[in-house]
Amino acid sequence: MATGDHPKTAKAIAKAVSIITDVEGDLTMAASDFDKLTEEEIDALPDMPKVIARCSPTSKVTLVDALHRRKKIVAMTGDGVNDVRYSL
Repeated sequence: MATGDHPKTAKAIAKAVSIITDVEGDLTMAASDFDKLTEEEIDALPDMPKVIARCSPTSKVTLVDALHRRKKIVAMTGDGVNDVRYSL
């Protein structure tokens, strides 16, 4: 889930819709940290973050590209301001 929402809000929403659970540990990341990663560093992550908060449109494109490289199907929904993308 990539969203422009505050990290605490994003995490609460992700828990409410079962994208993450408490037992998984913290699988959230701020877009400011995600954006610092190179393509190679992103591809080397064993697991993609399940929630990326405070995303810009560029952050979302980077995430979608990374998920496509992992052969994931990606869907987008939202109002155009705080939209959400989630990989299946």
